[in-house]
Amino acid sequence: MQIKVKRLTDTAILPAQAHNKDAGFDVCADEDLWLDSTKPTGMISTGIAMAIPEGYYGRLKGRSGLTAKSPLRVQEGTIDAGYLGEIKIIVDINTNIYPYTFQVNKGDRVAQLIICKLPEVSLVETDDLGDSERADGGFGSTGIRGEAEKWI
Repeated sequence: MQIKVKRLTDTAILPAQAHNKDAGFDVCADEDLWLDSTKPTGMISTGIAMAIPEGYYGRLKGRSGLTAKSPLRVQEGTIDAGYLGEIKIIVDINTNIYPYTFQVNKGDRVAQLIICKLPEVSLVETDDLGDSERADGGFGSTGIRGEAEKWI
């Protein structure tokens, strides 16, 4: 499959795989962004747009190394087929855990883009969903272990 990618700026870096069998394409910042306790959330321009084919979508996720070694968190994003505008990356830092600033620099590999196939789905309204073992149990109904227990 080929996907058309367009540079919207002269400085935009095209998404690329670090290894040809990687699931994701690294996506780079096309601007500097400074995050701190006064501005813990931001949106990073990538300077690129793409035409994802019908029947597919793009998922933006954090890069594991950056997530493990910094306070930066990429908020997962969905890029629908048919959206041809600039791809932007929503990021934040948790200033309660990381009470300092974080700088994203132009050219930094910030996120990864994974192209996913969409299943064909249609929703059907009903009054009866049937039965299951779980039923409507959610939000910790199967128990919470370890560190999370002290917060409940």
